[in-house]
Amino acid sequence: MSDVEIDLEVTCAVPSDRLWDVLLKPELWWGEDILLEARPGGQFHEPWHDKEGQHHTRGRVMEVRRGSLLRLSWADDDWTFRTEVQFLIDAAGNGSTLALCHRGWQDAPPDHRATLLDNHRKGWAYHLGNLLSAAEKAN
Repeated sequence: MSDVEIDLEVTCAVPSDRLWDVLLKPELWWGEDILLEARPGGQFHEPWHDKEGQHHTRGRVMEVRRGSLLRLSWADDDWTFRTEVQFLIDAAGNGSTLALCHRGWQDAPPDHRATLLDNHRKGWAYHLGNLLSAAEKAN
């Protein structure tokens, strides 16, 4: 793991095809307002709030390999740089493994980089927990 990259991996008892299906339905695990058009060139949009007000994270789907890989660009509207998020799903016995890599932080302003990395690392850990819970409940 790099100091300008977020790498998280989770393993679960959910078959990889079910985990993939739930990944592509962010309303089940991320939030009702998330837009994810899971095709190359498709849009990604996450509206969110904090103590400073309303924000928007946007991106484009860069690559999709059905059942295994989703890669998208990622940036808040007020950022001067872009990052990239990759979800990689592999079968693991009767379950599956999901690896998330969020890279590109080397281009973040140095005085904000550590905070951005920490906030996004915590956010991804939270959202991946929700994803696994949703996948376990899916039929």
